[in-house]
Amino acid sequence: MNGPPCPLARPAPRRRTLLRALPLALAAGALAPALTACTHASERLDAETNAIPEVDLTGIEQIPELAALVPAAIRERGVLTNGAALNYAPGEFVGSDGQAVGYDMDILAAIGAVLGLDTRTESAVFAQIIPSIGTKYDVGMSSFTINAERLQTVSMVSYFRAGMGYAVKAGNPYGIDPTDLCGTRAAHQVGTYMDDVVVDLDASCREAGRKGVIDQPYTGNADAATAVAGGKADVLLADSPVIAYAVDRSRGELETVGDIADSALNGIVVAKDAPDLALAIQGAVQHLIDSGRLREILAAWGNESGMIERSEVDPQS
Repeated sequence: MNGPPCPLARPAPRRRTLLRALPLALAAGALAPALTACTHASERLDAETNAIPEVDLTGIEQIPELAALVPAAIRERGVLTNGAALNYAPGEFVGSDGQAVGYDMDILAAIGAVLGLDTRTESAVFAQIIPSIGTKYDVGMSSFTINAERLQTVSMVSYFRAGMGYAVKAGNPYGIDPTDLCGTRAAHQVGTYMDDVVVDLDASCREAGRKGVIDQPYTGNADAATAVAGGKADVLLADSPVIAYAVDRSRGELETVGDIADSALNGIVVAKDAPDLALAIQGAVQHLIDSGRLREILAAWGNESGMIERSEVDPQS
């Protein structure tokens, strides 16, 4: 469909903070009028983006010496309970059957297999997960960035690396350079950290006397990706796992461009008073790395680029 792009009206400016995506129903209800003209244009990419890959976890065997490190209460229960904010595809989100899905859920299940445990994920508010570790949840696996502030109160086991990424229409016909986005049309999902990134980029361009960044926010990443694939926006901005997943599901209509910016480790949250559990999980993650199973899981979700070579408890960088 030809015509101008269909960006959403910008929300009010907010303080810089790493925001989780707004619940889709809330965003859609508040912003639906602006989406009408874009709905059909996004259906195919939306369907691709929401496709759930089949990940085969058979053959992952228990490692007794690691299973022995699991606290007795969890061993007796036989279930490792996880808290996650299920609103961040492809890491963790709710599938069409109402179950928690995503690469984090598959990695968690693989860790459980190594430790001889079943796993259960409970939906939680992101900000309430860490305070509930060790009481309500055994672990928190919800795309948590490892940082010094969090390490003051909990332990974290590294398993993945993520940052901010960029995608463009295949072939990069507009010659987009992520290090110089002045004058470009930037598509992104509303209610995420990208809101602030675009505002800051625009301000920097204007302060330098150049054309600003044209802000094109959408309720969902699929809509933003479709705008870029269809030439209605120049560049897609999102967290690198989201970018990788969108490109992988675009059937060659999108490609990544530039390097991942602000790269940082993601970690599985464990209570500080459960060092043996942290060591058990670290050992399980390292086994999955060494055996190639972690790479298989991430590749199925289009996120092999997030692989790390060594898992650590409380890494400092």
